Amino acid sequence: MQEERLREDARQLLRVAYEGQVARGEVGVGVDLGEAAGERGLDADSPHLVALADFMVVAGWIEPDMAARVRVDDPNFLITARGMGVLREAMS
Repeated sequence: MQEERLREDARQLLRVAYEGQVARGEVGVGVDLGEAAGERGLDADSPHLVALADFMVVAGWIEPDMAARVRVDDPNFLITARGMGVLREAMS
């Protein structure tokens, strides 16, 4: 049950991050999970945000965007092909 909740929270966070990027007119697969977390009421340093990001990395939905990082703990990621499938599912 807890893994299902984590998966659903992660899916929603990815959707919010991607929709925010599109709303700003940005093109590409880079997303800022920290900004999206704020829109969902999570602090950028929240352990739940870390767990969601870890889940998405392990599930293969996102990967760290090393080119966009200023600090080691920057929450910038690239959406993978698998993550795009999850987004299509979440947005339908």
